[in-house]
Amino acid sequence: MQIILDTSAVIGLMDKKYKKHEYLKRIFTEKENVYILPSTTIGEICYMLNSRFGSKIELIFLEEIIKTSFQLELLKDLDIIRIIEILKKYDTLNIGYVDASIVAIAERLKINKILTLDRKHFEVVAPRGFDCFDILI
Repeated sequence: MQIILDTSAVIGLMDKKYKKHEYLKRIFTEKENVYILPSTTIGEICYMLNSRFGSKIELIFLEEIIKTSFQLELLKDLDIIRIIEILKKYDTLNIGYVDASIVAIAERLKINKILTLDRKHFEVVAPRGFDCFDILI
């Protein structure tokens, strides 16, 4: 199964004190899953990890990307067009660039499964190509 990762899921995985940390850890150890990490989340994840836990944890995360625990998905030109459409359509919800990019990438890859701890935006956005997102948390 292919799963798109949101920033919050990665932070929850790295934060051993988070109440759903063990649940996330179990999900990430399922070998049959492919975890798609949108490149747009990396800056946000690194900032949050560094500010909350320090540079060593940030470095561990970056090393995990290289070890191919995650499949990195780069942003395409057409994704930016879709991000703009999403931000305009849902302007009162303050969805933001990163969440809108996750939606655009998920639509392009035709993957409706998103692992996130922040359901509010992904429950509201009507994705193209499927009825709704299957939120896995």
